Amino acid sequence: MSLNQKAEKKNAGGIEEAKRRIRESIRYNQPDFWLLLAIIMLLGLGTMMVFSASSASAYSLNSQSNAYTILKKQLIFAVLGVGAMLFVSMIDYKVVARFTIPFFALCIALLVLVKLIGTTHNNAKRWLNFGIEFQPSELYKIAVILFLAYVFSKPRLSYKAVRLLGILIYIVPVGIGIGLIALQPHISCVLIVGMVMVAMMFAGRVKLPTYLCMGACAVLLAVIVFATKSVNFEYIAERFTTFLDPEHDTSGDSYQIMQSLYAISSGGLFGKGFGKGVQKYLYLPEPYNDFILSILAEELGFVGVTLVLGLFALFIWRGYKIARNAPDKFSSLTAFGITTLITVQVLMNVAVVTSSMPVTGISLPFFSYGGTSLVILLASMGILLNISKQSHYEKF
Repeated sequence: MSLNQKAEKKNAGGIEEAKRRIRESIRYNQPDFWLLLAIIMLLGLGTMMVFSASSASAYSLNSQSNAYTILKKQLIFAVLGVGAMLFVSMIDYKVVARFTIPFFALCIALLVLVKLIGTTHNNAKRWLNFGIEFQPSELYKIAVILFLAYVFSKPRLSYKAVRLLGILIYIVPVGIGIGLIALQPHISCVLIVGMVMVAMMFAGRVKLPTYLCMGACAVLLAVIVFATKSVNFEYIAERFTTFLDPEHDTSGDSYQIMQSLYAISSGGLFGKGFGKGVQKYLYLPEPYNDFILSILAEELGFVGVTLVLGLFALFIWRGYKIARNAPDKFSSLTAFGITTLITVQVLMNVAVVTSSMPVTGISLPFFSYGGTSLVILLASMGILLNISKQSHYEKF
């Protein structure tokens, strides 16, 4: 073999190696394709449904509103949210880890401010208004996930956290935030944070005695809330009565859930068609918020609901795959926590609109109307995408 032939063979081998590395980089070092696809499709469908569900009731907001008023606001926050997602996805999650404790402390401080100077809507004091209204409880959900992931990923803290001493390290700080949320009151958020916390404790291999201590703290918190009458227990009792017998007061306490069930049942297999639903015409209260899935079922039918739940299933599958293949414990637990948060919210929202659990305020991720909450949700997706970029597995 001549020198020219050897050189050509070596160059060909180098080209093939470069092509192989490029293919591997595309397959392994990019954000998870299927996760990103699920996020984009859910956000797109959600924005469409916000328009359809709000087009009728938007006229009642003020004299200058029209069918597009709520859609315009949602589009603005969706664009801001996508921008936040892309920006956060470029920040190494290790940088996020370094700011976990200050971020958690900030969220606690914001929850205290809610109690002091918060804005009240529908007898609930959950919002802060700094020119733009937002719920600090939405930030707190992400803060709890990052805080628990941080504690369980640090060897010295993790060793203590899985034992009884863990009650001082993370149960008490998280419990303070949960208590402040319960006083708003925001019971659905308390349930969500509690379930995500238990799931992350399980993933962090916490010992059984710590669960017992956590249960004791929950009972103590309930006693304090009951003794101070911070929560309207008569209201909660009415919700349970409505759940057990939805038809007992169809023009009063059961009105909303009955209208939701009417919408779902009238949709049939393929629905009435996009924009052709009836329940959004001031029958179902605020159809573009927590009960938007009912309008989706009415207009797109069983097939449409199955498609949406299938997209959520795709998101959940890829989220847990990222958690399984994450490069370290912090990123693994963070991905696990964010995915579990979305899973819990979807399951609870579906349960509420189908009267499978008492009615409580739980939004459907990517679908329910909400400005700052959508931005916060999409920013957390940026964290998940960044972790997926640094996880070694086939992305598509």
